[in-house]
Amino acid sequence: MENGKIPPSSKEAVLNLETRGKNKIQAGNRETMNRLAVTENGSIIFAMEKGPSENQEDFEEWYITSPYKNKQLVNVSDLYAFLEHYAAWDYLNRAENVEFRDSGLAVEENFTDSGTVRFLIGQKNKNGNYYVKEERTGRLYEIDGTQAEAMTGLRPYDFIMGIANLVYLTTVDKLEIRTKETAAVFLVETDEDRNQVFIKEGQVLEEDGFKKMYSSIISIVAAKEAEDSTASGQPALQLSFSRNTDKLKNTQISYIPYNEEYYLIIKDGQSDFLAEKSAVDEVIAVIDEYCR
Repeated sequence: MENGKIPPSSKEAVLNLETRGKNKIQAGNRETMNRLAVTENGSIIFAMEKGPSENQEDFEEWYITSPYKNKQLVNVSDLYAFLEHYAAWDYLNRAENVEFRDSGLAVEENFTDSGTVRFLIGQKNKNGNYYVKEERTGRLYEIDGTQAEAMTGLRPYDFIMGIANLVYLTTVDKLEIRTKETAAVFLVETDEDRNQVFIKEGQVLEEDGFKKMYSSIISIVAAKEAEDSTASGQPALQLSFSRNTDKLKNTQISYIPYNEEYYLIIKDGQSDFLAEKSAVDEVIAVIDEYCR
């Protein structure tokens, strides 16, 4: 950290790169890009892909697909400006009479109309810049050092929406909730115009009250990555969502005590993140009060 400033996220580091004139390696059309990955010695260390939505029928969204066990929805704010840097790489010079030494790092990009392009990151030169080889042409370029490090130093957490229980209410057929004090089942009836009726134990519920509780449930965020993805004990909160269409999968999310500050979030049997204990406990209090 310099001058008291918070270091930019890895996404911001790319967005903040200066463009350097007309020297561009045209990898493809940003509008047709559907995958970006960084690999190290052949292993994927970061990947985001555009694919079928987990929350909307017949719709595509961007997801982080590696290294997390569950796909994570990408925050698309400034995403397309970010991807422009990969669709057309700035370079300083064409490198001539240089022996390329592969560092093991590579950037892979896929476009629906032109296929896959790979950029191999080579050695750093005396000016602090890197040699980069475009694999399909074999051409060698000198790339600014800050640029090369930013474009390969992507941290997946910097890109995610981070909403732990993001399930659109319009897709829910049944919601089961368990806390220490509550065991409740809610049925949701949705018509063609997406008007909804909420039912518990055969009784139709007042819409605003149910939606207020549901809004509380989806307010929980993934506060940080879990260093240890194992935890024991009974869930403090368990949510089971059954969907009203076969095109979207059912999902179960549990919050297991992790330490004094966090719960481990387990989604469909897999864990990547922690939620703040105080935030989850507030949601549990809202649920227990509503279901009383």
